[in-house]
Amino acid sequence: MVGGMDMDYESLGKRIRDERLLLRLTIEQLAERVNKSTNYIGQIERNDGKPSLETVVDIANALGTSVDSLLRDSLKSEQEDPVIREICTLLTSAEEYEKLFLLDVIKRYRYHHRGNTPQ
Repeated sequence: MVGGMDMDYESLGKRIRDERLLLRLTIEQLAERVNKSTNYIGQIERNDGKPSLETVVDIANALGTSVDSLLRDSLKSEQEDPVIREICTLLTSAEEYEKLFLLDVIKRYRYHHRGNTPQ
């Protein structure tokens, strides 16, 4: 585990499968689009195979989606912390100036209460 994050390949495989089915593609059609075997695509979807970053990019392109979209449920991180999750949810609807203001507040708080240097 590096930087507090660990890949959840099961979620990645499920997301790939969901996107493929949404487009009404068979495993064979997706495999052909990314130049991989049908067995390998099936393994990825079932969490029996761990795709390289290049393969994830190829799959995202073949599905007409972004790598971010495929990985959004696949990274285990601080997002599992309910407080951070709630803060992120609240920030989603904030205006840009509000986000910048809150970022400044957090940086100032940390600087004055933890002795960290401003960033």
